[in-house]
Amino acid sequence: MIKLFFGIVLVSGFHGCVEPIEIESQTFEDALVIEGIITNELQRQEILLSRTFRLEERGPAKESNAQVWVLSEGQSFSFSEAEPGRYVSDNAFRAVPGRSYTLEVNTSNGRKYSSEPEQLTEAPGISNVYAKKTSFRNEEGIAILLDVKGAEGNYGFYLYDFSETYKIVSPLTTTRDLIYMDGEFIEVPKTKEESVCYVTEPSQEVLLANTYEQSGSDLNRFLVRFIENKDYKTAYRYSILVKQYSISADAFSFYETLRDFSDSESLFSQNQLGLINGNLFSESDPNEKVIGFFSIADVSSQRIFFDFEDFYERSEVRPASHVTGCEISVPDLSTTGNKEALAQQLNVGNVKYFAYEFGVGYKFVKAGCIDCTVFGTNVVPDFWEK
Repeated sequence: MIKLFFGIVLVSGFHGCVEPIEIESQTFEDALVIEGIITNELQRQEILLSRTFRLEERGPAKESNAQVWVLSEGQSFSFSEAEPGRYVSDNAFRAVPGRSYTLEVNTSNGRKYSSEPEQLTEAPGISNVYAKKTSFRNEEGIAILLDVKGAEGNYGFYLYDFSETYKIVSPLTTTRDLIYMDGEFIEVPKTKEESVCYVTEPSQEVLLANTYEQSGSDLNRFLVRFIENKDYKTAYRYSILVKQYSISADAFSFYETLRDFSDSESLFSQNQLGLINGNLFSESDPNEKVIGFFSIADVSSQRIFFDFEDFYERSEVRPASHVTGCEISVPDLSTTGNKEALAQQLNVGNVKYFAYEFGVGYKFVKAGCIDCTVFGTNVVPDFWEK
C-alpha cells in the first residue's frame, strides 16, 4: 500500500531570512484522505482513512469509526477497523477481470463518500528484478533494476513500491550481562541474541513508469532503488521485495500529480487541494473536497538477495556500521546513588554492559552498540535465504 500524507496549508507573509520564524497555518481546509488499492491477490484488502493536517502538526489524524464497503455487481465486501484509520476486509477476496468495483465510506459524523467504478486491468508481470554495480549521480553503488515484457500494442501504467530487508551486525559484542542485586553488580550469562539482527523498511517513494510515451511496450532497466557503496544496508546481506501495481491511466495521472506535488518546492501553494484530483467524491456535499484514489490493480512481485561479496572484493572496506558513537565509558560507582542511577539506565535499556577491566572498573556503551534489537529483530525472517 502506498502511504499518502497531506499537510494542507495556506500561508503568506514571509519576511526576512536572518531571524528564525515559527510557521503556522493561517487558513486550513480540512479534507478526508482515502487510500485504497484492491488487488487481484486473494487476501484481506486494506483501505486507509485519514484527514489533511496543518503544517505545524506532526502528522495526519486517523479517521476512526467509519463504515467501509467495496461493492461489485451485487456483491458487498465489508471492512472493519483493525487499528485507527486502517480498515481491513472481513474476508479475503480478490479483484477479477470484467467486474466493476466501487468504494463506499460512511464516516462517524454522518457523511457519505463514494468512488467512481473501477475495473481490473490485466497486465504483464515483472520479468526480472536484478542488482547491478554502477554509478549514479556521481556516486558509486548498487542499482536495483527491473524489466517488464509488455504485451505488443498495449500501453502499461505501473506503480511500484518495495520493502527492503537487510542484515546488521553489532560493532561490539559480549557474552555477559550485568544485573544489580543487593547493592552490587553481578555478571550473568547473556540470554538473547544481540549480535545479528534483521531490519525491514518499506519504501517511502511514489515510483511510476509507463510505456505510453515510448515506441515499444517493454520496460527495460527501470531504476527502483540506488544504494550508495557507503550505505550500511549492503554491508552484509540485503534483500528487496519489489511490487508492481498495474493501474489505470487515470490512477497513474493521480499518482504522477501526487509525486510532482510532493517534489515541488512550492510547499506553500494556495491551490494544493485543487491540484490533486482523484476519483472520489462526497455524496453528502458535492462541494466538499475528497483526496485520494480508489484503484483496482493487477499485482506482480519479485524478491532478490545479494551479499556484500557479490559486488565488492573482500579487501574492500565494508560500509560504516549502522550505529555510531560507540565510545566506552567507565562510570564512577563509588556511591550507592551512582550505582542505582546506572542500574536504572541498564533496566530501561539505555546502556549495555561491555566488559570489566581489573583496576579500571565496569565498562559500558550505549545499548545499540551491542544490542542490535534496538534497530531490528533477532528473529530470522521466514523468507530469508542464507
